[in-house]
Amino acid sequence: MKNILTRFLPDNDKVFFNLFNRATSNSAAMAKLLFEAVSGDWDPEHKTEFAQISRLKTNSSDIKRQVYAVSGKALVSPFERNDMYALVSAVNAVSDYIDSSARRINLYSIDVITPSIHELCRIIMEATQQLEKCVKALSNISEPDLITQLCNEVKQLEHKADDIYDEAFAQLNAKETDIFQLIKYSEILGALERTTDRCEDVTYIIESILIKNS
Repeated sequence: MKNILTRFLPDNDKVFFNLFNRATSNSAAMAKLLFEAVSGDWDPEHKTEFAQISRLKTNSSDIKRQVYAVSGKALVSPFERNDMYALVSAVNAVSDYIDSSARRINLYSIDVITPSIHELCRIIMEATQQLEKCVKALSNISEPDLITQLCNEVKQLEHKADDIYDEAFAQLNAKETDIFQLIKYSEILGALERTTDRCEDVTYIIESILIKNS
């Protein structure tokens, strides 16, 4: 039935995948800006990346609304509407958490960017880049091996982030004597680690879509 309808209707698959690709590209751009902000000399007052991240977060919310709006009018879609909503919502959550992490780093007035913060930001950047590739590959759902491989790479990055967070948090509690600095760094580390969790959440939705459409 779908093949017959698509002869007479607009290419909705292309419309939806363009939106999904824009969503993941937007998250990847935010993550790259976050990594750039914590790299090099640390002077938060002269870091323009944080403002750029905030603007891109608005784009992410707009893309989510567009998916909901288009799906309400489309007779044909690449996969179930609930799965499309789940996918774009999960990607939007990644953007939310990147923005939240960036705001904490920017506003908490920390003195230094620790190696663990820098490494977690790098992992987030790499994970969002893998998600970007993964969603692009999802348009060719008949070849799931690449999609599965990319999902597994994101999961491995998340597990690495867990290890970095656990070690950093333990060292922070053992060495930091200033309670205010302890709270600030704990909040930042926690926000970054939760961002990698949201990246992993996207992979579970993608894997579910693969199973349903295989």
